[in-house]
Amino acid sequence: MPNWDRTIPDDDRKCGYRLERTPPDGTFTAIVTCHELIGCYTHYWGGRTMPCERPDCPACNANSPTRWHAFVSCWNPSTHDHVLFQCTAKAAVAFEEYQSSHGTLLGCHFRAHRPKRRRNAQVVIDCRPADLTKLRLPAAPNIMQAMAVIWQIPRAALVADEAVRGAPLVKALSDRMAQAFDNPADGNGRCKPPEVHT
Repeated sequence: MPNWDRTIPDDDRKCGYRLERTPPDGTFTAIVTCHELIGCYTHYWGGRTMPCERPDCPACNANSPTRWHAFVSCWNPSTHDHVLFQCTAKAAVAFEEYQSSHGTLLGCHFRAHRPKRRRNAQVVIDCRPADLTKLRLPAAPNIMQAMAVIWQIPRAALVADEAVRGAPLVKALSDRMAQAFDNPADGNGRCKPPEVHT
């Protein structure tokens, strides 16, 4: 028998946030919902992007190169989806300049594109302020926790390490990400069903 409800579940019941990158032939346009970007070094290793876990990093031990990636939460006005956007350090300079001149990234309407229209070509980001008098943006998620879901890092293994611009770094303990099953969104891509209250 189904458990019917007349209200939509809270945001904390959904699987997580989708990670968006700049498409090879087209643009990605969105409005930033967080106050500042956050980033970390990553590896493309084992067929996917994963965070660098120095000093005990299997990808570093295998001499896999690192690349710094920035992450922001943003709202896509055409689809109304709240997503995470990833870009390289070079592309993220536009966000840094916007934040420096406006004091925050919140409300930054950006357009990311690849002028050479090739996969892995350089990304260019154009920023301008959005008119927030006509919009009500969703609250920003905890980007580090959202990325932990995407990277399949168990939440129990997250520890605050050092401070980067006031935000704690996230580091996985020695349990490997492939063994991350205590994260509610890690059940083979399926959400943990919501609890039924009777």
